[in-house]
Amino acid sequence: MGAFGLFCSARFISLLGTAMAVVALPFAVLDHGTALDSGLVLAARIVPYLALVLIGGSIADRFSRSAVLTISHVGSGAAQAAAAATLLTGNYHLGLLLGLQAVQGAFNAFTSPAARGGLPQIVEPDRLQKANSLLSAARFGTGLIGPAAAGLAAATIGAGWALAFDAATYFAAAALYAKLNLPGKPVTSSLTQNLGEGWNTFRTTSWVWTMVLSFCLTNAIYVGVWTVLGLAIAKRTIGEFEWGLVLSASGAGLALVTLIMYRTRTVPLWIATLITLVAAVPLLALGLGANTPTLIVIAFVEGMGMATWAIAWETELQRAIPNHLLSRVTAYDEFGSFLAIPLGAVTAPLVATKIGDTTTATISAFAYVVAAFIPLPSLLAQRHAARQPERQRA
Repeated sequence: MGAFGLFCSARFISLLGTAMAVVALPFAVLDHGTALDSGLVLAARIVPYLALVLIGGSIADRFSRSAVLTISHVGSGAAQAAAAATLLTGNYHLGLLLGLQAVQGAFNAFTSPAARGGLPQIVEPDRLQKANSLLSAARFGTGLIGPAAAGLAAATIGAGWALAFDAATYFAAAALYAKLNLPGKPVTSSLTQNLGEGWNTFRTTSWVWTMVLSFCLTNAIYVGVWTVLGLAIAKRTIGEFEWGLVLSASGAGLALVTLIMYRTRTVPLWIATLITLVAAVPLLALGLGANTPTLIVIAFVEGMGMATWAIAWETELQRAIPNHLLSRVTAYDEFGSFLAIPLGAVTAPLVATKIGDTTTATISAFAYVVAAFIPLPSLLAQRHAARQPERQRA
């Protein structure tokens, strides 16, 4: 198996377990507590991630990315194994789960920047969109299988087994990453100087930071409503297994587009960003009390739109940002994009207690649309600047 085969297999195995865990764990929490508790568990994983992801990006640019990926997956697997044991032994304790998810979030802060910076080391620039499409197929394919499997597990044998499976996938992925050779670029500058260099690149590239600002807001809205309130609404209305099917439909839409993008030319980022407006529709559907078949169709279309954007975004970053800075810039991307998610995860259920969960979902759909338009002026300006040299040559 070649380097890309190892890389892609490791990502698929790890993400399959994660796709189950992110659905199963909130269901387990809801069995013992409230939607707010579920939001707190999600926030507990993201807060340490945000605290460490910038350092994770700098580490991934300085040292072997394959070593970083191996160590971070072993740590994440150990934390998730402990969480699974807590549920399977009947010793549920919210505080303990919060702590274990915080540990996992800390390790994940080193995983993502290393993975995003590692791909251009094993793939030629002109094949990046194809590689990103295949990786997205792996990532989004797990989104098709994982949620349905997690919903079934939660409704039958218990969510703890889904977490145990997630732990096993982390260990298996670590073994594959250990076989890769993804060297970093040793530097003599300090960690602080490294972070500053990444920040300068990030802040002076307007199409990057405005996109991240938009996703800071839209992610908070989407996670707060779809991930947290959506579970509570589904548990009260359509049921756990049906909700798993809805989430799997989104994964099916994501997977389908990756196959299309593999064979097509690069989609301009400004067009891909407009397509992300479809993500507001599922929020509106929740607010209007849509039934299971309607939610499945809407989630499928939303998945197609978000996959288009994700591939276009990742490819543009990898082509435009020098590789020795890529892990740091993507770390700032992830820091900004995820910064407000804990706030959204906690705020949405609190607002819902005042005005109702369906009303909260409806209002959030319109707020999502407004936030999604933020980066368009910068993206259009980037497109205009890129076309100027072509006109001058003509």
